[in-house]
Amino acid sequence: MLRQNSFVVSISDTRPENAAGACYSDDRVQVKMEAPNEHYIVFKEMGGAGFSMFFGERKDDQALDFTRPINGTSIIYEADNKTLKVVADEVGAEHLYYRIEPGSILLSNRLDNLVREEDEPDWTAIQCFLTHGYTLKTRTFFKDVKQTRPYQTLSVEVDGPDISEAYYAPQDTSGLNKDEAEIISSFSHRFSEILESYPSMVLMMSAGWDSRTILAPETAPVAAAYTHGDLSSRETTIAKKLTGQVRKDHLFTDIRNLEINNRLLDEIMEINGHCLWPIWHISSRLIARAYNLPITSGVIGARVGGHNGFPSMGNRWQKVINSLHLLSPALISKDKITRDLRNALTIPETFWFTSKAGHELFTGTRRQTTQQLHDALDEYMEDNEDFATAIEKFNFEHVSRQYMMKQPAMARGSIGYYSPLSHPDLLNLAYAIPFRSRLHNKVSQKVIRQLNPALLDFPMAATLAKARRSILVQELSRILRILIERTSEALHRNKPRLGWFNYEHLYTQDVFPEIIDSLTSDLWSKERMKEVIARNPARGIDAGSTLDMLCKIKTVDYYLNLRSNRE
Repeated sequence: MLRQNSFVVSISDTRPENAAGACYSDDRVQVKMEAPNEHYIVFKEMGGAGFSMFFGERKDDQALDFTRPINGTSIIYEADNKTLKVVADEVGAEHLYYRIEPGSILLSNRLDNLVREEDEPDWTAIQCFLTHGYTLKTRTFFKDVKQTRPYQTLSVEVDGPDISEAYYAPQDTSGLNKDEAEIISSFSHRFSEILESYPSMVLMMSAGWDSRTILAPETAPVAAAYTHGDLSSRETTIAKKLTGQVRKDHLFTDIRNLEINNRLLDEIMEINGHCLWPIWHISSRLIARAYNLPITSGVIGARVGGHNGFPSMGNRWQKVINSLHLLSPALISKDKITRDLRNALTIPETFWFTSKAGHELFTGTRRQTTQQLHDALDEYMEDNEDFATAIEKFNFEHVSRQYMMKQPAMARGSIGYYSPLSHPDLLNLAYAIPFRSRLHNKVSQKVIRQLNPALLDFPMAATLAKARRSILVQELSRILRILIERTSEALHRNKPRLGWFNYEHLYTQDVFPEIIDSLTSDLWSKERMKEVIARNPARGIDAGSTLDMLCKIKTVDYYLNLRSNRE
């Protein structure tokens, strides 16, 4: 049975036996869908001569070039030529899952549509996901199912069927003017053009750089903004001042008034095939009722802001120390940074949530999983002359597209999402600027200064200095803020208000034990998990991180349980 808002494309060397309910079928290819949302899946049949399909960003009446998808993935089938082609965009955040078997190939936007009872889990991929929130490259939770990557194409000769995998080249930026100021001006101009091409939208608003970037163009089609979190926090206070500056309606919801429980996670799992980022699911439904408009966010602004570089990895001390490399490689070497990154990627010896059986399993795969991560990083190093760019691309493909981009995608089951900052023209312009020039949002600051400098008159939530000040001054003010908060906490036990991520009230509710009790695999130790979580507040472990980890565990549990329940 297909999952809602999903499809399966079957390619076989024999005529499909059951064409009932198919939206396309011939002697080799069949397409079936289940409750597709038109804001997420676009399907066009070509009069029996094949079909074109796109899934991803909401397109409305925008022109859609299936051969060069933007913010999504396309499937094009030409019946006369007996060829089918899959094209993933430059971001690759809308994964197509595919299964290759003797005599057949299956494609779907949902991994759970392709899982079979006899499938062998890829335990190293699962261990990687539990540790870092992603699986490497084309790997999924199961050895016989793959996922697409950025810039990837799949070409299928239907009469075989035979499939070949390839990657197309990024846009050539060698002809661009090398002057950084000119590139930034081009970015600002092109970004304004792209944003103006969209219909009205609601901005998932924070006090950060990427939200300000989307808000900056004078003609931005942002009809309203939405912010959830601790409404008494510095984050939401600054966010309100920003939208007030540009006179936008702003809807606020305190996170304590949003019900998060195991039933909600089960609902999200059915809709999305995972239950990460439940707050974004709730928010998209609230926005749908309030405005009936798609959401947008700055989640994918990572390339512009340099968020994925080596200074963003490791603990706070490592981030500060490794940033000295940008002043002089003699202070901090490339080898030292690479060692730190490899250590950060290394799988821990134990998990706090595993049973004895789970511990033994993951102890047995730990070395192999770690080696796979290190080997993947080494491949990026070999493919890119600049090691900082290599690290950035590694993080972008894995952390950004597989984990962070799941936030706006939570709206694909309802009102859909827009992702203007991930347009390929903008990504390529961003990469034309050296990493050290993008680091710490230096380019974002210059873009906002060109488009709407008044938005720089307010500080970031994490800094005390106004955003128009130099990055150095802002980073120094960040250190000062941390010292003030820690001193205040030590003297008065006043914990800092965490804005978007303040889930601390969940520690006083039954939601965590409820989620744990819903798990079915013998990999987990429910008693141990409850004991550890009960101690988390005293150990300073925030409830947002705890919820995030339980959502990952529940997602893995869902897929392991799926095999035994597969009809």
